[in-house]
Order: sequence, then C-alpha cells, then structure tokens
Amino acid sequence: MGQPVETCVVCGEAVDETNSAICQGCNRRYHLVLRQDEPGKDCGDVWINEAFMSLQFACFNCLRATGADSAPSAASVPPAPPARARRSRAGRRYRKR
Repeated sequence: MGQPVETCVVCGEAVDETNSAICQGCNRRYHLVLRQDEPGKDCGDVWINEAFMSLQFACFNCLRATGADSAPSAASVPPAPPARARRSRAGRRYRKR
C-alpha cells in the first residue's frame, strides 16, 4: 500500500512534503512552493520574524482568521507578515556596498 495522502487545509487538494509546509497557527499542511524558481501553488505564506530571527509559516485560513468560533484564537495565529516582508516571485535585487 502507498503512503496516506494528506490534503491541503486551504484548498483540500492532495499535498506532498516536497512543496508544502505546516502552518504554525493550526498545525496542518498547506501548499507552499519552497523555491522561487519552481512553479506551483501557494495556499499560505512564509516570512522572517525579525524579533526571533526565524521563519514563520501560516496558511491563508489562519492569516484571514477573524474572531469566529471556528477560527483559531488570536494567540495561536502567527501575526500576518508586513507587506514589505512578503515573499515575491520576482527576482531579488541586492545593493552593492
């Protein structure tokens, strides 16, 4: 028998470990392309938490969580990344010193 197939918490489609991450808000797997040069689907985001100098992972469900009873509590949802820190598909540019 094959490995059990996990589903994305956001879209419900099959997801594997190679192009996915586990949300730090709900602890469920979601689609996330881990390399900028690969095609794929993103059902969440990843950003650098500057206070702890670590990566933060969150699915779009947790990032959009309002205050509904079914949504995770505000304490368990990672804060949304600031607009400037969001990952973009465009090539990164660095300043020469």
